[in-house]
Amino acid sequence: MGALVFMVLLSIFMMSIYFRYQAVKESEQRNMSNILNVVKQNIEQTLRNSYVATITLALTIDDSGNPKNFEEVAKRLVSSYNSIDAVQLVPNGVIKYTYPLKGNEAATGFDILNSPLHSKSALKAIENKAIYFSGPVTLKQGGTGVVGRLPVYKKGKFWGFTAVIVRFDTFVNAIGFSQFKSDKYYFQLSKKNPVTNKEEFFLENKADFSNKDYQKVEIPEGDWNLYIIPKNESRLFFEFLPVIAIAFLLSLLSGLLVYTLQKKPLELQKTVKSQTKKLSRNKFLFRSIFDHAGLGIAHNNSIDGSFVDANDKFCELIGYSQDEIRNMDFMMITHPDDLQADLDNMERLRKGEISQYSLEKRYVDKNGKINWVNITVSPLWEKNEKPSNHITIVENINQRKESERLILESQQKIKDLINSIDGVVWEGNSVEPGVTYISKKSEDMLGYTPEEWLADDYFWRKIIHPDDRDWVIERSTEYAKARVPFDTEYRMIHKNGSTIWVRDIVSIYHESKDSIKFRGILIDITKSKQFEIDLNNSLTLVTEQNKRLLNFSHIVSHNLRSHTSNIQSLINLIEMSEDEEEKKELLVLLKSVSEALNETMDNLNEVVSIQTDINPVIEELNLNKFINRTLEVLRNQIVKNNAEIINNISDEVNVNFNPAYLESVLLNFISNSIRYKHPDRDPKIELSSHTEENFKVLEIKDNGIGIDLNKNGDKLFGMYKTFTNNPESRGIGLFITKNQIDTMKGKIEVESKLNEGTTFKIYFR
Repeated sequence: MGALVFMVLLSIFMMSIYFRYQAVKESEQRNMSNILNVVKQNIEQTLRNSYVATITLALTIDDSGNPKNFEEVAKRLVSSYNSIDAVQLVPNGVIKYTYPLKGNEAATGFDILNSPLHSKSALKAIENKAIYFSGPVTLKQGGTGVVGRLPVYKKGKFWGFTAVIVRFDTFVNAIGFSQFKSDKYYFQLSKKNPVTNKEEFFLENKADFSNKDYQKVEIPEGDWNLYIIPKNESRLFFEFLPVIAIAFLLSLLSGLLVYTLQKKPLELQKTVKSQTKKLSRNKFLFRSIFDHAGLGIAHNNSIDGSFVDANDKFCELIGYSQDEIRNMDFMMITHPDDLQADLDNMERLRKGEISQYSLEKRYVDKNGKINWVNITVSPLWEKNEKPSNHITIVENINQRKESERLILESQQKIKDLINSIDGVVWEGNSVEPGVTYISKKSEDMLGYTPEEWLADDYFWRKIIHPDDRDWVIERSTEYAKARVPFDTEYRMIHKNGSTIWVRDIVSIYHESKDSIKFRGILIDITKSKQFEIDLNNSLTLVTEQNKRLLNFSHIVSHNLRSHTSNIQSLINLIEMSEDEEEKKELLVLLKSVSEALNETMDNLNEVVSIQTDINPVIEELNLNKFINRTLEVLRNQIVKNNAEIINNISDEVNVNFNPAYLESVLLNFISNSIRYKHPDRDPKIELSSHTEENFKVLEIKDNGIGIDLNKNGDKLFGMYKTFTNNPESRGIGLFITKNQIDTMKGKIEVESKLNEGTTFKIYFR
């Protein structure tokens, strides 16, 4: 029975110890994983800082490929990020600009694309069209370091690289290996050599660890492997050795106890004494474990929170001796801001609502220093028993909290840098719609807060100008499928309803191997676009004026030369003639030619007046009022020709036009409809109006002789162009009318058939 009890108890103890060993081992694995992830985050933060720096440098390069304010921007970047030693611009793969130049002179002019050591990483960055980190490699300027290169494209063509240089010592310090240095683990960083294709290790302690229970993560931006390796895997076993010994002893003692109980009563007293001695020894062993545990342990009264006992590790953490601790309670050393949460959990524990609890809180030590700890509180009473005492296991987490603080500060620096950029920085999905990040500049530029952007996955699509929306979305979708960066200009609608021209520069961000996102910057180019539009309008206006001037010069040259030639010929004939009658006839002809010249000069003067009147007076005019006035002026012609005038225009129709020009236009068109009537029928003129797009249209339709537009359409409004044998035709009316309407930003359209009639459409703005 003694042997059976021994074996059963030993099996139970060993099983419990085994499970505890596995739990501790898993805890250590989790701890290793957590440390490894923190170090990885530090590396990724360093690489993100480098990525932001290269993007910022890329923005200093204008569309012509010339850097702007490189020294100023580079100086700000190097001073902002402690993890960056230098920055470079590398047009066409040749290092041309470096900051700081001092100490890096040897790198200037170095062609990385023709270097066996650097070309593969540079070509990989070009192939992926994303930043790639090479190294650690030997630098041209001396020493070793990590080089991050971002390929830059201008107008769809490869321009070169923006680059950051991080010396290896700076890289190691930025990662923070020293913060996690302990006697339990060590780190190793490796990468495959692009030439030998063998894995190379860069940190100290390069001994083979392949047979150890290590953990690793991959850093795809530089093709690195980061390892965390236990220094002594047998350490954990030796930590459990005292417990195993105690379990063995307890099992053995229990077996002996059963054995002795079966012995004679006379041997019972001797056995009890022996067991008492052994139990005292076991108590000493338990006390030794309690006092020398790697974590702080406190024994508290669960009713008033006072300390019953505490080990040396706990006393070391809070700075009080064990004697001082016994006169205190846990409320006295808990930070006031964390006390209520601790008390609430303790109350739930006493009520049996929870079996134990863990909490991150702050202790204030004897000197007033604040220490962050993670506590785990377990009760020492059985279920349904009255609460009595509890054990508190305390883990110091100051280092982790400091790391978290540094990460938050780094993230805030990035946000501040992004918000200082003169443009809206954004990040979004490449497949599904939706912006996942937008900088605060969005409110300054477009009026919408970041919260409004993120609340609706389709928000960006909704505020694109309707005329640009379809092609912008289609183009973005095409580039998303192709996974290539792009640069485009389009219009967006401001919150106040105004139109804003933006330039959207988009790059690719590889979140993981199978997941990418778009990152971009929206730049307000409204002023430059408006300047471009105004310039094009001015160019169009000048071109049109030049055409008119050239046409006018041809007219002047042709007509005046014709008249002056006739006058010169008549004068010569008069001088040569000796017959008085013949001279009188020639003088009559000379008078007729001079009158024609005078009429031509009047016509040209009127054309010049119209074309040089840059800002004619524009008024809102009632169309019917001017039509009735014109019909009154033409009353004699209307009666004489038995013309029928049908006016279908409402008295409510008004147009914005110059009063004198409107009189001239109406008089010309209506009088022409009467003058060029068909010989076989009385003239019939019909006036009507309607709205077409942004124009008010006046239609004047007649049943006259019509115009052969196939033959004369291109010279219909030319000066001195006539198309009939009517002796009253001068070819000046339509020319002047066309100039007047053009000056008022209107237009004329004509429909006509020979012997059927003509319809003129005058478009008023």
